[in-house]
Amino acid sequence: MFYFDPIRLASFKYRDRITIFRDVLKTIQRSDEGGRKYTIMKHASLSYDQLNKYLLFLTNMGYIKEIAEPDGRKYEVTEKGSMFLKSLDDLRLHVRTK
Repeated sequence: MFYFDPIRLASFKYRDRITIFRDVLKTIQRSDEGGRKYTIMKHASLSYDQLNKYLLFLTNMGYIKEIAEPDGRKYEVTEKGSMFLKSLDDLRLHVRTK
């Protein structure tokens, strides 16, 4: 039976692109061996198609780099990506305190 919980429903919101960029970059950065697609997809809560679009954008902007390995591709955050992520975190803190 379905139980309606208005508090839980109210807390569900769509994320904007900046939040998704942050989630993807954080997931890759936290990964010990570099982010693999499945791990990023799972932790950033994205579909496969969405993930590919965000990875392509972040790669083209120079925020992440793709590394080809014998067992598949992985992604690593570049220095530029680390600075972008720090800026996003700073902005997030600034917006929340007001």
